[in-house]
Amino acid sequence: MNSRALAAKIIQNCLDGEGQSHLLLRDGFRQYPELSARDRSFVTALVHGSLSEAVYLDACLDAFSRTPVRKMKPYVRSVLRMGLFQLYFMDRVPASAVCNESVKLIRSRMGEGLTGFVNAVLRRAAAAPRPDVEERVACSLPEALFDYLQGLYGKDRALAIGRAFLTAPVLWGSVRQSRISVEETVKSLKEDGFLPEEDPLLPGCIKLNRLKGEEGTDRRLEETKAVREGWLQLQDRSAQLAVLAANPRPGMRVLDLCAAPGGKSLQAADRMQDRGSILACDISPARTALIEEALSRSGFSCVKTQVADAGVFDPEKAGRFDLVIADLPCSGLGTASRKPEIKQRFSLRKVQELAALQKRLLDQAVRYVAPGGKLLFSTCTLTKEENIDNADYLAGRAELWPLPLALPEALLAEKRKDRLQLFPEEGGGDGFFISLFQKGEDN
Repeated sequence: MNSRALAAKIIQNCLDGEGQSHLLLRDGFRQYPELSARDRSFVTALVHGSLSEAVYLDACLDAFSRTPVRKMKPYVRSVLRMGLFQLYFMDRVPASAVCNESVKLIRSRMGEGLTGFVNAVLRRAAAAPRPDVEERVACSLPEALFDYLQGLYGKDRALAIGRAFLTAPVLWGSVRQSRISVEETVKSLKEDGFLPEEDPLLPGCIKLNRLKGEEGTDRRLEETKAVREGWLQLQDRSAQLAVLAANPRPGMRVLDLCAAPGGKSLQAADRMQDRGSILACDISPARTALIEEALSRSGFSCVKTQVADAGVFDPEKAGRFDLVIADLPCSGLGTASRKPEIKQRFSLRKVQELAALQKRLLDQAVRYVAPGGKLLFSTCTLTKEENIDNADYLAGRAELWPLPLALPEALLAEKRKDRLQLFPEEGGGDGFFISLFQKGEDN
């Protein structure tokens, strides 16, 4: 498989279909194991870059093409986006190679008919200065998303969020401190070629700045001893903060309603020192299998999995849990640096539908909390409807009251202590929302 052909196929599937880039990349690499580490890195860079910069690339292509991007054939559009991304953002790829390889892709897929058009557009772009574009386009924010963020947070923050979406996603890990020290884990990662950096505010949270690979390629974290032995779990910094905010303790009974792929359940088990019980649920066997895969490496015995629909009340769970983790389905805008196609799919109607779904799930979650127990509500998005509005919805229930987050004061300074909206330009983690509530002893 030609690496550019695989990348173009994934880009088209994401921008003209419903594909998810991280899953398509995973499946593509499994389907073509002959691709080298260098090839995989190249494909990943092409896919992420072309998707992240799609709004900007389309605006530039419109300046060089008589046919507007929106009227191009989908595959041609994908090849041109990928070609222009190489010209503008990959200095080590010669312009002649970009043009020639793009023409080959069109020829092999569509015949000779459009090769001249693709060649002319890319050669014109290679010879001309970059077009001037407005700030929103330079940040590659779709108009609907920019208008929403600007209305909610103001223009400066909206543009800052857009710029953060364009940065390379940071790789984070959570050390299983009940099993091994942070120092030993850091040493092991260095021996395997990583350059870990401890977060100054969050013990056990490690930033993996970059990897040492031949000719600049990335070594897979899954191949390291730290991951194979279950010492380190891949988990974004912001997601780690959610569990820390709830402060699970040894002996607690915990329910994780939408647990896949299992990071929060395992982090809770670690903080509980494997003492107590955690029921990690998700809606399908395929999703609980992801939890069990992570669990198999962890060595924890207190975590059990269950296939369960969080929207359907289970009377056997009623009032049984000291902590209910409700990290709920959402629009996922906070993860757009890792899943850049999410930006293109923003829709206020979809946000409103997800916010309504969350309310239904929260109505059930509250019923599972024991008297005096806690409910953690979190999402990986930035919208008011899915975050603040639903936290207010919970706070309006008579049996609940907001509870201060068990987080470092530096994170909460000048903010409400019972909820936290994290932005992708702050701290290097995903955009994330965290809130915590307690049920009254008499309920």
